Amino acid sequence: MTAACARSLVAAAVLVLLAAPAALAQQAVLQAVPGPYYAGTPIDMQVVVDGFDEDPQPQVEAPGVPQGATLEFTAVQPQVSSFMSIVNGKFTQGKQVRFAFVYRLSAAAPGHYTLGSFQVTQGARTAATQAVSFDVSEVPLAQGQRLRVLVGAPGQTRLYVGQRVSVTVEWWTENGLADNLYNQRMSVPLFSQGKAFQFVEDSHEQSRITLNIETPAGSTEFPASVRQQSQDGRQWAIRSVSRTMIPIAPGTYDLDPPTLWVDQATGWRRDFFGGRVPSQVQKRRISADKQTFVVEPLPASGRPPSFGGAIGEGFTLEAAADRTVLQTGDPVRLTLTLRGDGSFETASLPALAGAGLSPKQFRLPDGEIAGVFDNGAKRFEVTVRILDPALREIPPIAYSWFNPKTQSYETAHSQPIALSVRAAEVVGAGDVVSAAPATKPDETRQPARSAGAPAQTVKDAQTAFTLTGADLSIETDPSRLSDADSSVLAASALSLWAYALGIAALLAGLLARRRARTAPEVMRLRKALDRERAHIAAAGDVVSIAAALRRMAALRPPPAPQRQHAPQAQETPTSDIDSLLGRLDELVFAPGGAASAATEDLRKRALAVADAMREETR
Repeated sequence: MTAACARSLVAAAVLVLLAAPAALAQQAVLQAVPGPYYAGTPIDMQVVVDGFDEDPQPQVEAPGVPQGATLEFTAVQPQVSSFMSIVNGKFTQGKQVRFAFVYRLSAAAPGHYTLGSFQVTQGARTAATQAVSFDVSEVPLAQGQRLRVLVGAPGQTRLYVGQRVSVTVEWWTENGLADNLYNQRMSVPLFSQGKAFQFVEDSHEQSRITLNIETPAGSTEFPASVRQQSQDGRQWAIRSVSRTMIPIAPGTYDLDPPTLWVDQATGWRRDFFGGRVPSQVQKRRISADKQTFVVEPLPASGRPPSFGGAIGEGFTLEAAADRTVLQTGDPVRLTLTLRGDGSFETASLPALAGAGLSPKQFRLPDGEIAGVFDNGAKRFEVTVRILDPALREIPPIAYSWFNPKTQSYETAHSQPIALSVRAAEVVGAGDVVSAAPATKPDETRQPARSAGAPAQTVKDAQTAFTLTGADLSIETDPSRLSDADSSVLAASALSLWAYALGIAALLAGLLARRRARTAPEVMRLRKALDRERAHIAAAGDVVSIAAALRRMAALRPPPAPQRQHAPQAQETPTSDIDSLLGRLDELVFAPGGAASAATEDLRKRALAVADAMREETR
């Protein structure tokens, strides 16, 4: 080791030793980014804590926040570093623990703000920061920039609960200025009114251009579209973000002006890679007009019973039935499809009794009918029953909505659906037709009747049959049951055997007929496959082999579905056929390949595949 190295090590050890006592003392220091400080622009600061143990993490109590300002804790960053020293042969080792608690202070208006002391505790150890003051000024207005927030139609200030309203934020910059602007951040107070307004994010194409806008969830990047426009003799680049807003609470809302803050570079330098980076930056501010909205509930006067909650314009209603020929009491499933330009979130199906269906003609469902929104339309399905046999159509069904432009209710009707309804028929015992064959008059035993009495017709005989007074109880006496005529039982047994033999003969005939019909087909298939195999064996070039193999593949029957637990038939894998055909095609389409001679290896592979296909027919 050289003398210079030794002196360096000794000096480093002395410095560490001198620094060690300071590291052991508890202290807390408040550090803030250098000014100037501007209203509406957060001031980043951190409480740096030394001399505490690594675990548990110290607790920091923030001071009271001045009026008109907010203090937000963002993160904690622990840092642990080890040190060691050797002095006079004595080895010393230790570590230094540091915590950095990061905060963000924001002042809404210019002024002088004083932030008190932060108190840090860990068990019995404590430390405190010094109080600091900040002079906050207004950010200078930007030149060559504009900010606009467009809500609804031009000049529209009256909104209704449930109405879909378009909100567009536009940032205008003069051409050539956008390259000098960095760290854009925007505050739109309308987007922070979560209890009064709900926002629905529309689908947008992916864009490399975004605008950072403060929302209740924090700073959010919204994809922006860019367009060029000429106005006041100047060319402007306009970046815009569009959202859909739905008011959910009535009231009058006076909101602060939307504001955009941006860093504008006034000096440049080159970085390590030769790129241009700003060396001097100035804060700039752009503000839009103050916003005031009046949100009203939908008017109760003039509201029709067919109102379903939709708000917008141009709505239509389509009706379809799953059946049109039916009897009284049959169910009919109706599908009602609502289309239009407006809000479907609040749209429901009104009570059908007030929409054109009479409870005297239809049995209508109770309760709210849930709809499904799909492909720009909302679909409702409801089942009704026909009560009136004289009904000839499902009458037009009315659907009413509120139009914010005309500030009135409007109504659309579906087309009627023609029906064929007949009265429900009740089938009685007298309507049942016996399946017994009619007997000849001379075989029927007729009871004696007096001369001149009318003959009894077949219908009369059926009608006269009655079970009144008949004993229908179950017989349980074994002696009476055993007295059955043995000849009758024998005849029944012979009949069963005759039926069984007849069915067996029928099945045998069907099987023989199927074999006679199938065998010729299989024989023809085998002969065709044999012919193609002979072509492969005699082929002199790859073109002939490929053609014969393709013809065999076309003759190959599709694989039959296998029954469960049945043995699997051996089939030629389709991949083997495709692989061989692919190889043959490579040779055919190669330069001069159409006349390529068939090699013995290719012929053997083709014959093996052909034999496997022939075996499938065994």
